[in-house]
Amino acid sequence: MPAKLKSLSEFGRKKIGEILEDAIVINPNDNISKIANLLIKKRKYEGYYLADDKNKVIGVNLSDILSTHDLFSQKISNIGKNGVWLSKNSTIAEASRIMSYNRARSLPVFEDKKIVGQITSVGIVNALGRLDLNIPCSRIMTPSPMTLEINDSLSSAKNKMIRHRIDHLPVLDKQLSGIITSASIIKTMLGSENHGSRLLSFPIKSIVEKNMFTINVQENVTSCIKLLNQTNSTYILVTQGEELQGIITHRDIMMLLGEKMEEDIPAYIIGLPDEPFIAELAKSKFNSIVKLLKKVLPDIEEARCRIKLKSIRGKTKRYEIDVNIFTTHKRFSYSNSGTDLTIIFDQMIEGMKKKLSSKKQKRQKLSKRYSSE
Repeated sequence: MPAKLKSLSEFGRKKIGEILEDAIVINPNDNISKIANLLIKKRKYEGYYLADDKNKVIGVNLSDILSTHDLFSQKISNIGKNGVWLSKNSTIAEASRIMSYNRARSLPVFEDKKIVGQITSVGIVNALGRLDLNIPCSRIMTPSPMTLEINDSLSSAKNKMIRHRIDHLPVLDKQLSGIITSASIIKTMLGSENHGSRLLSFPIKSIVEKNMFTINVQENVTSCIKLLNQTNSTYILVTQGEELQGIITHRDIMMLLGEKMEEDIPAYIIGLPDEPFIAELAKSKFNSIVKLLKKVLPDIEEARCRIKLKSIRGKTKRYEIDVNIFTTHKRFSYSNSGTDLTIIFDQMIEGMKKKLSSKKQKRQKLSKRYSSE
């Protein structure tokens, strides 16, 4: 990788072979606890193995392991899932988009019926550190993240992570006092083979990580990347004074590699589905939102859209869409969820039109009142 990169788009066009890492290749016949121990020891989130016909890659991550009820007798093959894989010629932008869409931290590279490596969110973000990203942390963080109270149970923490597909939960004791990660819960479960479910009723304060990694909300993304690299952490908590403002993970930073839309303001969308027709529809709908808002918010500086795959039940996929519009003075946020991306975007557009129409009517009434006085 060259020492200097000129832009995010230049970086995104590079081939993933330039930042390829060794993959964690696992034995599908090993039990879940053995693989969990391996991943935690190596500080990795995902491992892979080949299907019996060697024509596809199966993946297992810590979130899958967290969701299982029996770590010690089940084989890892019982929870493995058909994964998405790339070739060395895939681009970093493509890898970032697919990882974001699938909420993955890594993707295997599969060639000639062999797993030849992986690309990880950590590797991508480390390489992004070569750019001067003078972007406020507040623009990429997940604001107002879900939290736990210090006396909440391990079961509560585990269920919240599984339900919302997250791996980090800040812990409050009147004020920010620590953090719980999926890895810390799994590590505790691995040491409790004889305690079973009784352990999950214990309060989380017994395993809260007090040594948190935080950054001020006024800092920029480059500072955040440096801190992630220095601490080898999977998260950074964004604070203002003693107040928690948000959380940043490698996935949040990868969002900067989202696909730029054809607009005269910076407008980005990330998490586009792999189905080309649906992806084009989503881009078209987001463009419509940007054009609509531009009519009434002439001071727009940037627009970002993040599409999250929340869950899959059979052939039905449930999505969540977050749109953030940044003006010179304020950030406007819009969210919606459902199973049809077109309907979700259309509902957002109609909702915005009603809000904007209501504001326009209020301005007209005020104008009439002042002109008649």
